[in-house]
Amino acid sequence: MRLFPKINITLLVILSYIFLQLYPVYAVNYPSPSGYVNDFAGLYSSGYKIGLEKKLTDFENQTGAEMAVVTVKSLEGESVEDYAVRLYEKWKVGKKEADNGLIILIVKDEREVRIEVGYGLESFITDRRAGDIIRSEIVPEFKSGNFETGTEKAINRIFKYISDNDIAVNEKSDSDNDLSSWPILLVFLIIYLFGTYLASFLGRTKEIWPGGAIGGILGLITGVIFSTYAVALIFGIFSTLFGLLLDFILSRNFKIRKEKGLPTNFWSSGGGFKSGGGSSFGGFGGGSSGGGGASGKW
Repeated sequence: MRLFPKINITLLVILSYIFLQLYPVYAVNYPSPSGYVNDFAGLYSSGYKIGLEKKLTDFENQTGAEMAVVTVKSLEGESVEDYAVRLYEKWKVGKKEADNGLIILIVKDEREVRIEVGYGLESFITDRRAGDIIRSEIVPEFKSGNFETGTEKAINRIFKYISDNDIAVNEKSDSDNDLSSWPILLVFLIIYLFGTYLASFLGRTKEIWPGGAIGGILGLITGVIFSTYAVALIFGIFSTLFGLLLDFILSRNFKIRKEKGLPTNFWSSGGGFKSGGGSSFGGFGGGSSGGGGASGKW
């Protein structure tokens, strides 16, 4: 006889993912863009950066697509995929309606690279094409220390796909045709939207216990609906701890924004999830990442 009944794996994965991914958003220092070329790791010469900036600017003028090349010294404990997505969300590369942006992220210390693609360019730069660009153009050159050459070759390949309107066909993954996961995605969306609005309230409280109380109640209700009372108790405990952590982080960010004179209303603060800071570069148009792309190491 089992001591505990079988736990609903889907809900456990969702809650665990949120719990594990939330804190790095505030722990990692994401830089602000200074242009299309952002060499924070110092991998390029000044002359190359000037030429590449002009090249990317001309490409944006010709096609409307925006590309950012970013080099950083370290991922500060994050995975290259998470770092790229969050950097993309902060910078909003690409036009707001077209989502036609792309980031090439190069990490010096971890020797990793990521091509993160916006929704509007996924038909041109598929996961397969992005992976091939990394393997055939970037990695061989980077292994030899030729960062400028590897970057240039990758950009030329990307430019050609987009400029030639070369839409990839028959490269969809099996998951694109699998609709069985839509209920899970719907549940996750509801949790995310409700949690974001709730965060706006939690960030303004002086104590962290409301987050724990609300989290515990939601955990118990979720467990009862989807599983047994024993599982509801487990979810309740887990959600209480998660709620306490969430309330602590949101309250801290609210205080930081208020002290700096930054807006603290819901829409300006992202429900309390945005911390202090800003960007002096206004070249990117508000695009969104589609989560597509590829990663590699050299």
